[in-house]
Amino acid sequence: MTVPESSSTAPPSGDSGAVDARAADAPPPIVAPMRLRIGPVVRRAEEIDQGVAEQLPGHSGLRRAAQGVARAAHEAERVSRDVRKLFGMHRLPVWFLLGAILLFGVWFYSEFLHVTKLSLALPDRDAVLLRSRLQRGHLLAVRQVEVPGSREAAEQVIAGRIDLAFVQGGIPIPPSLQRLELPRSEWAICLLREGRRLADVRRLLTSSEREGSHSVAIDWFRTSGLPIPEFVHDWSRLTDDGYELPSDVDGVFVVKDLGADETLARLERLEREGFRPTSLPVGARGLTLDYLVPSQIPRGYLRVDPPLPAEALETPQIRTYLVARAGLTPKLLASAAHLLDSDVARIEDGSFELDVSTTSEMLQGIEAFLGIFVYIGLAFLTLLGLEVMTYRRRFNELNTLVSLISMHQSNKDVLGVEDPALRQNNLTYLGTCSDLLGLIGVIAGYYAQENGSLLFNGLLTVVVERADALRLNIQLKILHASIRTLGPAQLDVSSGEVGGEIEA
Repeated sequence: MTVPESSSTAPPSGDSGAVDARAADAPPPIVAPMRLRIGPVVRRAEEIDQGVAEQLPGHSGLRRAAQGVARAAHEAERVSRDVRKLFGMHRLPVWFLLGAILLFGVWFYSEFLHVTKLSLALPDRDAVLLRSRLQRGHLLAVRQVEVPGSREAAEQVIAGRIDLAFVQGGIPIPPSLQRLELPRSEWAICLLREGRRLADVRRLLTSSEREGSHSVAIDWFRTSGLPIPEFVHDWSRLTDDGYELPSDVDGVFVVKDLGADETLARLERLEREGFRPTSLPVGARGLTLDYLVPSQIPRGYLRVDPPLPAEALETPQIRTYLVARAGLTPKLLASAAHLLDSDVARIEDGSFELDVSTTSEMLQGIEAFLGIFVYIGLAFLTLLGLEVMTYRRRFNELNTLVSLISMHQSNKDVLGVEDPALRQNNLTYLGTCSDLLGLIGVIAGYYAQENGSLLFNGLLTVVVERADALRLNIQLKILHASIRTLGPAQLDVSSGEVGGEIEA
């Protein structure tokens, strides 16, 4: 049996209510937000321009207005392409804001979060204070590079292979290199065999050749007017098992930190072998050396009991320096200056008292931060204003076109026009003006769609409102074409009646 087509497609009568309920409960379809496309606007503007040339050839003013709208549509199309570019005038405020925030973040990170890394050349035997500070830990990340002595450290920093170097006085340092004098100087100490004088010294034991102790010894003997002795560079071997001190050595001259245990152990051995500390006076010529500081070692400074030395000695202190390589950034220089900061927690560091000075500093800091953000905001608004200025020229052009169309349509009426040809010509003219005004409103709206900041521009609103109001006026004129008007009424009255009325 053949089933009718209607019976196979129609739902059962009992399920019609359920189908309607499901249809009512179904969510509405998702509709994408409407966006204007400039391509159809450009084509329509060109069609109107061509239509004016064909249908209204005698109206050159309207033709110029149509051509102006077509140019504005093409300009909007060009702006649409530029808006899609990654870099452009319209993106300049955003890029500036992102760049300013990024730079502020980099500055904040470098000032408060970044751990500065420095490389530091240290002699393998000196710089006791500096080593102790680094071993206790510091906010800086310091990479220590062991070198044989101060001369090698100076060579490393002069060559630019190391950021900082510990250099003992007496080692030549180029004047162009920045340096920091360390607060703890080293001592020049001299020990002679019993019965010897400095003028009798022919062989002198000292530290490594051409290093700090050797250079200072040569400078001291030269400035003191004494003959420069022959040097034996065996200071580091004094604590070695089995080392025999040569019998022809008349004395020892070294520059050391007297608080180091190894230094004290070597001095005690020299004392046991008959060497006694002696004074090293700094004469007038010695003061020409800027690293020599006249000083005095008090009695018992090296050992209390029995006292060593047995009496106070006049001997110079030797300045030590932290030398920075050429081209080190101010930030790294500032970090290097804090290498010797004490890491002992002090009560005053954790205390806070809100006095006039503290309040002033706090308010100045807040003002500085707020000033940065204010200046960034002002610069952003300035760039945003520059962008808006580029659109004002386009809006002024659209506003001028509205005024031009208003002027041309003002004498085109259809009410009371009996000539069909003139009536049709005016209707075509008014319809063209209405279409041009509609395109002007669409172009203005397209600019606002592509650049949301234009919504706050009052000229955009003026253009749209003027175009809509004038278009409404033209539509009313077009509606007048459906109104038929009567000619003037002919009244047939007698002169008597008129005269009677006059006489009355």
